Order: sequence, then C-alpha cells, then structure tokens
Amino acid sequence: MVTEVEVKRYAAKHYEMFRHYVEVPKALPQIYKSVKVIQGDGDYSGCVKEWDYVSAGSPLIVEEQTTYMDETMTVCHNMVGGALKKDYKKFNLILAVSPDSKDDRCGGIVRFSIEYEKNNEDSPAPVAYIALCQKIIEGLNSYFCSSK
Repeated sequence: MVTEVEVKRYAAKHYEMFRHYVEVPKALPQIYKSVKVIQGDGDYSGCVKEWDYVSAGSPLIVEEQTTYMDETMTVCHNMVGGALKKDYKKFNLILAVSPDSKDDRCGGIVRFSIEYEKNNEDSPAPVAYIALCQKIIEGLNSYFCSSK
C-alpha cells in the first residue's frame, strides 16, 4: 500500500524530520504524543523507538526498529512490538523522499509505503494507516511552510 504527495516546498525536510525524530511530536501533536529511543542510539540505524500516537481516534503505542538510508532519503520503520502485533506478523512503514533538487527549499515527492503480513484472514488491511500517512505528509507540509 502506498500514498504519495507532490509537495511544492521543503520535500527534504520530511526526511530530516523523521531522521532526527525528536521534533515529530512538536510538529504533529494531533497525531504523535511522544517518541523515545528504547534501545541503541536514535541517530543510527538499528535503534528501537517507541512511538505513542493516535490513529482513527484511538491511542496506540508501537515499537519499531529504524533503518536510515541517507543516500536515498529513506527511513524504514520495522515493527517489533506494540499494538500492531495483534493484527500483523510484519508491518514495515517506509518513508521515501524524492526532492526535485539539492536545494532544501524545493519541492518533490514524499511517499509512505506499507509492507505487511496479516496474522490471519480476519486482520484488516492497513487502510487506516495509509490515511494516517497522508495526514502526516500534509501536516508536516503545513508545519514547514508556516514555520519559515
């Protein structure tokens, strides 16, 4: 499942926001309540973070192992624990940013994709999470444009 948005400005900042995750709850307080590193160093791939967020009006917590790929402006969040384990054996949220140029003020494509494997037939497809990702892109875009 994929959602992508062409943003007019600050495409690279979407990557930087999740690469340097501590500002995410400040930028999107209506979605993210907190984020903390529970294993490793948050600046390096392999760390495990705990995200406290709201999806479809429900508070949730997920633990994920993060991989950063600076050369392709990609962040992979691979679920290792939390609320999503109830429905999914595998749940990987991947942010990929394709800026139009090296200028950090330029636009580009911001894409979230979800790779998942259900625990059973009754587990839902993660449609609500794709909708949440759309809100994240739009919310960050508004945040970046209003703070400049």
